[in-house]
Parts: sequence; structure tokens; C-alpha cells
Amino acid sequence: MAGLRKIEYGLPSGNDALTVRLGIEKGIFEDEGLDLSARIVFGGPELAAAYDSGDISIGGIGSPSGLNAIAAGKRFKVIGSGCRQRAHMFLGVRKGIHDYQELRGKRLGLLSIGSCPSWIVRKILIHNGLDPDEDVILVPLHEEYPRIVEFLEEGRIDAFLATEPNLSIGEDRGVLDIWAAAYEAPYLPHFQWIVRVANTDFIEREPDLVAAVLRGCQRSAHYAANYMDEFAAFMAKLYGASEQSARRAVARELPLYQLDCQVDMPGLQASLDMLHDFGGIDRPMQAEDFTDLRFQPDRNYAHLDNIR
Repeated sequence: MAGLRKIEYGLPSGNDALTVRLGIEKGIFEDEGLDLSARIVFGGPELAAAYDSGDISIGGIGSPSGLNAIAAGKRFKVIGSGCRQRAHMFLGVRKGIHDYQELRGKRLGLLSIGSCPSWIVRKILIHNGLDPDEDVILVPLHEEYPRIVEFLEEGRIDAFLATEPNLSIGEDRGVLDIWAAAYEAPYLPHFQWIVRVANTDFIEREPDLVAAVLRGCQRSAHYAANYMDEFAAFMAKLYGASEQSARRAVARELPLYQLDCQVDMPGLQASLDMLHDFGGIDRPMQAEDFTDLRFQPDRNYAHLDNIR
């Protein structure tokens, strides 16, 4: 790809940045002068370390993991919102378990300790009368996270907090029920979840590249929204899922997507406040100190003439 700038886009699991990966396949980032590729680093803290070191210059991360790392001095900034602006994580529970009290002593799978699920699940469990440190066994899966539905089927875990299309795949196989969405009241109804971030040296050195990546992310999101059937077919192929489960996943999530990379600042503050409440951050802090929003694309940029 002569003349294109090579750059990796970071993501914390194989279920993230689905619209970005669709945009890569459709050549949308090439139109922005980029040879973009996706790179998975399993787990929020692990991915934050890669952004801090500059091993990965730009990408997405859940706000709890990202903000916690920036508060600790890691060298990256929030530059935009991901499509999953709300907390698009769902609590899936093995069939045969009927209420939260029956979760006592059960094994709950998640990406890693310190990743977004481990913060968010605390909110859900505490609200429903459970102590996340005493009443359940948290099982970090790391590189095994893509097999989370299989782990439930095999009885290695009893429930999990995860993203789509895992829940729709599990529903399709008849092995789980969805008990809660993290973005529902009373959990995290006003919460900025996935953020796009960039290493601070990279922002200083390559501001035009930062802007180009965000424009490509915006256009890719609008493409997915305008061609939902194609997006579902792409998702089904990516995960080896049925098109039925992929369409269900798209229908569940897409209406809530943030397509234009625009950060919800009150929602980002809510994420910071949650981290402070749970002891991840030792003092109250302001969301504005974690952001550099100069590169958020114009909302009108991604009109259909700019969607390949």
C-alpha cells in the first residue's frame, strides 16, 4: 500500500472496535491515507501499558481502565468516544440459575482483573445485594476471553459480564439468559464507556494522523449504521456465529451507538467518580484533565458522500 501511513489501532479484546475493523475491510481508512490494522492486547491494564510506552500509539480502551491508568501517570489522553459510549456490557447467567442470591459461591467470568468488567460488575452485584469480593468468584480469562460462551457451556463458569456478540451467541445456543445491561438504571445509565486514546508523544508529533484516524473511525461507524445487514454479516463471519445471532447483536446495540467520536463529558466524569468511590483513584479528579478533544471530527464529515 504505497503512500499510506502504517499504524496499529489497539483494542482490549476481540469483541471491540467492530466498526473500525469493518472500516479496515472496506478500505475506509485508506481514503484517509492510512494502512490501519487492529491489534488486540487482552485486558485493560495491559493495553494501558502499551499506550503509555508508545508500543501502540492510538486505539480504544474502556474508560475505567484508561482513566485509572492516566490518574496513575500513564502517558496518554482521551481523544474521542468509541461507538460503545454507554456501558454495552451484559450480565449473562447460565440457565438454571434463577436469582441473584443463587449466584453466591458461583464463578463469574470476565476479561481480566482491573479491566472494565471487574469495575462494572461490582456496581451490578452490589445493587443486587451481593459483595463482589466475598459472594462470587471472579474468573479472569485473558487470552481465553474469546471462548467465554464455551466456558459457560462447559460449566467452567456460571455467569459472565461481557459484550456482544457473546450474549446473542449464548442465547442462540440456549445456554444463558441476560439479566442486566450495565447501561440500565440503576447501574450506569449516564456513563462514558469506550474511549479512544492516543499516546501523548504521538499527539504532539503526529496531530494530522490522530485526526485522520478519528475521521476514519467516524466514517466506519456511519457505514455500519447505514448498512446494518452488511455489518451483521461481517460480525457473523468474524466470530463464526450464525447470522441470526449477529443480527440480534446488531439490533441490540446499534441504536445506542455514538457514531461521531464525541465524548460525553458528564459521562466521563461519572466514570471517574465511580473509580474514586471504589478506591481505584485515591482523590476526586476532573474529567477535563484526562482529555485532548481537539481532534474530534466534525459531525457533518461522515455524510454519505464520504462513506465508501
